[in-house]
Amino acid sequence: MNLVDGGGSIDGFGIDLKLNSIEAEEFYCETLRIWFEDDKGYHALSTTGLEFILNDGFNDLSIVYIENSILRMKALSEDPYETLISLLEFIANNHKKTIEVFNYLEGDEQESLSWATSNSPDEAGEEEPEIESEEDSDGWV
Repeated sequence: MNLVDGGGSIDGFGIDLKLNSIEAEEFYCETLRIWFEDDKGYHALSTTGLEFILNDGFNDLSIVYIENSILRMKALSEDPYETLISLLEFIANNHKKTIEVFNYLEGDEQESLSWATSNSPDEAGEEEPEIESEEDSDGWV
């Protein structure tokens, strides 16, 4: 994932999501839209498969869209930073999971497995689960 800067304006700011198809972009956009509604309590109206308008119940706040795998927003209010912070929160907490789900649904198990193994338990400071041998287990055989 890379940050893309379009000259210092919030409207030029973008994040390259490294998505490899229009279908992946549409899935990501819809997942993000639903997250804004369910987790953040905003109203989010899809205008296309790659764009939605974010509303706080009173005012339109921004247009969120994906273009050529780059996530961008166009501010419609005077304070666009709440939307930007929420976008960054979604990416931090849900980017890999969203791609894993898309790959799984598309039947690309190899790609899904590569995402899952890129964060091995050792890298996260967690212990790997212990696997019992057949002799040690109380198998159903």
